[in-house]
Amino acid sequence: MKSRAPVWFALAAAVSFLASCAPIRTVTVSTHQARTTLLNNTVDFGWDGGGVRPDLLRSMGVELMIHRATRGSSKSDVDFSRREHAARVAGLKWGAYHYVNRAGNLQAQIERFVRTVAATAHRNGTAGHPVMMVLDNEGGDRVSWRQIAASAQQVRAHTGVWPLLYCSVPLPGMPGFAQQERELEALTAGERQVLRECGLWIPRYGEQSAHHMTFSVPRVFGTWTFWQYCGDIAGHPKTALLGPEFTGNVGGAYTRSGGRVTLRHFCDRSFFNGSRGAFEKFFREHASPVGAWR
Repeated sequence: MKSRAPVWFALAAAVSFLASCAPIRTVTVSTHQARTTLLNNTVDFGWDGGGVRPDLLRSMGVELMIHRATRGSSKSDVDFSRREHAARVAGLKWGAYHYVNRAGNLQAQIERFVRTVAATAHRNGTAGHPVMMVLDNEGGDRVSWRQIAASAQQVRAHTGVWPLLYCSVPLPGMPGFAQQERELEALTAGERQVLRECGLWIPRYGEQSAHHMTFSVPRVFGTWTFWQYCGDIAGHPKTALLGPEFTGNVGGAYTRSGGRVTLRHFCDRSFFNGSRGAFEKFFREHASPVGAWR
């Protein structure tokens, strides 16, 4: 009887090759890796009416604060202006994000986002300081990868630099995974290059705390740049990793107005995937002063 081993080896090799070509891969980060090779230096906020102490955040190792400026076609964040000023005074790097809404005119949304961030900087006297622009594309409001690439080009046309992309990507087998694979496979070479230039900020948290976390990364990015490892779900703080430093509790540096007691001193936190030198380089290449915008 002839051995079938060569057939199985060939099949295994074919499966491995196809997996390596798949548009989305999975990445696992351990608590040890988070503590030893990643920078736990980024926070983000949206409207909540609470108090933020950027000076205290900085004393905890925070270097970058990202804040929502606009949402959809008409909403602006009332906390954006005062927190931009406070962050600058404390010496933090500053980022602004727009929450995309697929129901509205996307091009008009981006134009409004750019105008709002620019107007705020001029009012606060910070037009000479760099700001990193971020596009938030997630959940039921998300647009296709092709559309977000076009929006990124629009941001760059105004600011001269590529925005960072905050995008939710399902794990294999989850709803929406196959749709995102199809979208990524359909991208042109130019669109792929745009996404790669932008960098990926991935949200992944909410499961039972563990010693590691697995999440999806589209191969077009090469790797992930930022990972939001803690946030809130249904009013409860959630984190992806074990350890007191990963709870998102920053104490007196942030006091939420109203809401659940569990969230009163809790904020979204993110890792940067690299060294401090790499972080500085990324920010320098993805941030520009409003005074130089077109």
